[in-house]
Amino acid sequence: MLDNYSNPFGILYNPISIEKIIRRISDNQKYSNTDFDHRTDYFSFEHHGNFKYKTVENAIADSNKKLDDAHTLLKKSNVVVLTFGTSLVYSRDDEVVANCHKLPNNEFEQRQLSFDEVKTSIENTIQNIRNINADAHILLTVSPIRHLRSGIPESSRSKAVLSAAMHEVLEPLENVSYFPSYEIFIDELRDYRFAKEDMTHPTLQAENYIWERFCETYFSSETIKILEDVNKYNQFASHRPIHPNELHNVQVAEKKTALLNKHPFLNNK
Repeated sequence: MLDNYSNPFGILYNPISIEKIIRRISDNQKYSNTDFDHRTDYFSFEHHGNFKYKTVENAIADSNKKLDDAHTLLKKSNVVVLTFGTSLVYSRDDEVVANCHKLPNNEFEQRQLSFDEVKTSIENTIQNIRNINADAHILLTVSPIRHLRSGIPESSRSKAVLSAAMHEVLEPLENVSYFPSYEIFIDELRDYRFAKEDMTHPTLQAENYIWERFCETYFSSETIKILEDVNKYNQFASHRPIHPNELHNVQVAEKKTALLNKHPFLNNK
């Protein structure tokens, strides 16, 4: 029921890389040959590691298609959610990269962004969004996933710089808010049973708790009730009986009809 378009170039973690992509989308700055590197496949240091291409032509065409789609959707979005994961960055040839694509460590240099660098980058990102969509509500949050591979003190400092810069950016702005995903996970769910075996990623239970808090913060009671109805239907429809039978298919169809009768606007979703 909630139309959304998520991460056109995959998950990005640091504010500089997020700023680059949002600026590309805002300025409609197309990709060309020079934006891609080649080892076994073609890839961009602006994109997540999942984006690999056999030819540079495919890389350019697919990336520009995603750029156009993102530009169109950003222009008409009601809400833009920006999740920042870390202010620890990797640079290659003095250029911050979004992903190292599993290349040798000696090709990169890791450093902690300063408070001013993070603050300026977030301000630029917000301005680039405003350039294309002046009315969208911008929601900022810090990812609850810690980056412990860099060290516990380093991860804590990284999150602290993000949070401090974000709140400084927020103060004078209208139609921009902050949702405390990281703080809920660290302070409200302060028990390792809410973390997966790697001790960094939230469990499904923790994810659901944070999502419930998000709904309570931003959604009306009517919207929450609709989400509950849709979730109940999805759970029933995704259930696979041990012995598949026609009765289950009939029941799924009946529940879908009942859901659409109750909420007719879902028919186009």
